[in-house]
Amino acid sequence: MSNLNTQWDRVVDLTEGQAMVVTDLHGDWDAYERYRDTFFQLRSLGQADILIFNGDMIHASAPAEQDKSLEIVLDVMRLKEELGDSLICVLGNHELPHIYSITLQKGDDLFTPRFEFAMGSHRQNIVSFFDSLPFYVRTPGGVSICHAGGSTALGETNGVERLFNFSHQKVLQRTRAQITKEERPELIRAMRRMHGRTYNEMARKWFAVSGLTDPRYDDFLVGTLATSDEDFELLWSALFSRNEKEYGNSSYQVLLTTLLQTLSNGYNRQTALITGHIDVRGGYKLVNQQQLRMASAKHASPREAGLYLLFNIQEVFASAEALVPNLRSVFRN
Repeated sequence: MSNLNTQWDRVVDLTEGQAMVVTDLHGDWDAYERYRDTFFQLRSLGQADILIFNGDMIHASAPAEQDKSLEIVLDVMRLKEELGDSLICVLGNHELPHIYSITLQKGDDLFTPRFEFAMGSHRQNIVSFFDSLPFYVRTPGGVSICHAGGSTALGETNGVERLFNFSHQKVLQRTRAQITKEERPELIRAMRRMHGRTYNEMARKWFAVSGLTDPRYDDFLVGTLATSDEDFELLWSALFSRNEKEYGNSSYQVLLTTLLQTLSNGYNRQTALITGHIDVRGGYKLVNQQQLRMASAKHASPREAGLYLLFNIQEVFASAEALVPNLRSVFRN
């Protein structure tokens, strides 16, 4: 039903079957359970074969007791063992910071510390799981899937090769190798000046680091410096793209077309893109005829307007609008 792309490490090619797409659950266990159970119901009826979580499984903008990010991730990892290639998780911008031990904040919400502490003994397995996630999925019928949408990333020097074959570990190793023993104390002091608190305090309170002897003590420093790596900047552009809200409609159309054309290389022509990432009134929005922006829970307004997509991956859709009749709800009868 699916296989890793032999040309690009971060692209998954589907081959046949019915795909169910869910996006941006953000620690909402009730929504996750509804979608998971719906998939298995559809699967038992022969109506769904592949479940795709399109990024941002974690980080609820809610009190800690309502944030079930850890429970969702652990259950998804369990399902991955059970379902294999029939379960695909796409990397979202909220998973990214935990690979690099950096913070993610929106307004007054500092998302990352809660999940860093929650991971506990599961941390290594979870971070390795996040590290492995693809960025793009494409289908023989011409529908591609990614978390955020088009960006300027592909227009950068060797942007396609660098993004589609991305290695987080190479970025981190490259950064770590640049930090000399002599420079490290000054870099630590610079972090203190930047954030207005000691590095030791930040490492403990934001990343659950136990102290100076913790092997992860320098991870925040390394991750922060890694954000200036040119490959990381490329990935940041791709995962944090605000689409037409950032670039304007006409410029974004060019970026969207470029992404679909690039994903068509050596493959069937890609005509529509499915994304999440951005709030929409109701459960979806059509962007420039070629993009279907979905909201399955948090980004839907209201939440109960959230939708999932169920479609045959071999069926050809002439436009994103043609996908709309395939949207369904788990909140309404």
